[in-house]
Amino acid sequence: GVNGSHNKSNVKGPGVVIGRSGSGFGSAHYINCDFWALNTGLFVKNYHGNDVRFVYYFLDYMDFRKYNSGGAQPSSTRNLIYPIKVSIPHLTEQKEIVRILMIWDRAIDLIECLIASKKELRKGLMQQLFTGKRRLPGFITAWKTVRIGRIFKNRTESNRADLPLMAITGDRGLIPRNEVGRKDSSSADKSRYLRICQGDIGYNTMRMWQGVSALSGFEGIVSPAYTIVSPLDEVDGEFMALFFKFPHTINLFFRYSQGLVSDTLNLKFNNFAKIQVTIPEKSEQQAIKKIFHKID
Repeated sequence: GVNGSHNKSNVKGPGVVIGRSGSGFGSAHYINCDFWALNTGLFVKNYHGNDVRFVYYFLDYMDFRKYNSGGAQPSSTRNLIYPIKVSIPHLTEQKEIVRILMIWDRAIDLIECLIASKKELRKGLMQQLFTGKRRLPGFITAWKTVRIGRIFKNRTESNRADLPLMAITGDRGLIPRNEVGRKDSSSADKSRYLRICQGDIGYNTMRMWQGVSALSGFEGIVSPAYTIVSPLDEVDGEFMALFFKFPHTINLFFRYSQGLVSDTLNLKFNNFAKIQVTIPEKSEQQAIKKIFHKID
């Protein structure tokens, strides 16, 4: 029996709630204590002798999209869900299924904790290695402060519609445009689109202050909304791509971006080139890069 809460109801836990509308539509939640069921959820009122956690796993597995009551905002009601007929095992088998799935849940939790701790380690090593606070064995040459315009050139080649269309993302790097997962708003005329080559770094001119940049492993074209820079011989492109993700460096990008509000901030190459960074010699850059390869 599934009940819909129109305002809020005090429910004795443990219990199961299903999201009834909006972004949480169809999501099942197991709550191990007494709780308030708000009008954004449908809560299970009667388990009819079934294992509560099994009911949670079972509802979490179900695809509620087919029970959407319609409209632009997905939603459902108890009148749609209550008549659904399902097949479930005996209570003894339910408990065994729950036991197995809980083992997997604990394993997933442990792995997620491990990933989170390694991300913290990575951030700490960035702070140590990208500031020179910790030097790698065998490297004693002092770091140099240079303007970015002295170690990068701006690639402005266009008229290459024969090359594949790419997109630069903040988390996935440079990927084919058709893998972005949203509507393609690119212009039919690709004559102004910029060529990006393997080893280049492309960045979103309007979002570089948020760290949206990526090293390219391909040759292709990207929207003119991006800026393409090519590392010169004295720097390692992979190291600099990592360095551009360092929070201190991103803060420099923010300071040099121009615009009245965040929606209009942009970092064109002429301002990007003025930024001063302090970096090690190329051999130390490459050694640091290898450490982050292993971590990643």
